[in-house]
Amino acid sequence: MDETAEKPRGIGDNQPPIAALIAKYEGDFAADTMAYLNEEYAKQPEIVASLMAEASALMRDPETGELKKIVDDETKDKVKSLIKRIRDANKVLSAAHETEKQAYLRGGQAVDQFFFGLMDKCARRAKGNRAGAADILNDELTDYDTRLLEAERERRRKIAEEEAEKARKAQAEADRLAREARERQAEADRARKPQTVEQKQGVAAEVAAAASEAKVEAAIGAGKAEAAHVDTLAKPADIMRQRGADGTLSTMATEPYAVVEDEAQLDKEALWPFVPLAAKEQAFRAWAKNNGYTKQMPGGKCGRKPKSQVR
Repeated sequence: MDETAEKPRGIGDNQPPIAALIAKYEGDFAADTMAYLNEEYAKQPEIVASLMAEASALMRDPETGELKKIVDDETKDKVKSLIKRIRDANKVLSAAHETEKQAYLRGGQAVDQFFFGLMDKCARRAKGNRAGAADILNDELTDYDTRLLEAERERRRKIAEEEAEKARKAQAEADRLAREARERQAEADRARKPQTVEQKQGVAAEVAAAASEAKVEAAIGAGKAEAAHVDTLAKPADIMRQRGADGTLSTMATEPYAVVEDEAQLDKEALWPFVPLAAKEQAFRAWAKNNGYTKQMPGGKCGRKPKSQVR
């Protein structure tokens, strides 16, 4: 036995596994794989090209390039033979494809199994997948933050109401004092005795000063009320933005959702334009099959039609 002959790697061998060699491969793996296939199956492209050329010569008009109809049994026999040989060539290609891809397929599955298994424990890779640890924790965080958000919104709402009430009262007081100032000034204007005029002018001036001060307070109150109202309109992201001691930033956003709660109540006519044609065809085929392909529906057609078979 030739001890120098290359042996397949087994347990205890020092040769690195093929997976490690592929992982460390520095060339263009896809291009090199294509080069290998072109060399290993060099005859296959020629065989397929020859069959395509034969089919074209047999069934296409050389001038227009359009397909010709089968008009006699001689042509029919040639077509049957060609179909058989094309299908035989396709079987050879399919078998070779299965053989060549199997190693890559199994390797890819092993890679998926290794990484996806770990990734699924961390977080779901798709919406329909089971929740991972991060998803479960994030759901709990969302629940907690939602309660905090609602409490903060309620607090801001109450503050806005209180500030609005204060502003309303301040404005009412300012209006009252303004009216009183006008009344006092009118009384002073009507007075005739100098002593009375002076006394009433002094009272009017005091009330006018109080009214002016109240007007300023009302303006300040209105500003506070407006600011408190603006706070109630803040986005969740602005309200809940927080950075932890380790630098991790947490905030909140909104995400769209649409969930069917009662299929029977859905407006099918409104939803129909948004159903893809492929889904409509699938539904129509299922309906046709359920009715034995004998019942018709406007907009579609079903039944049974002949189809030639070559064995």
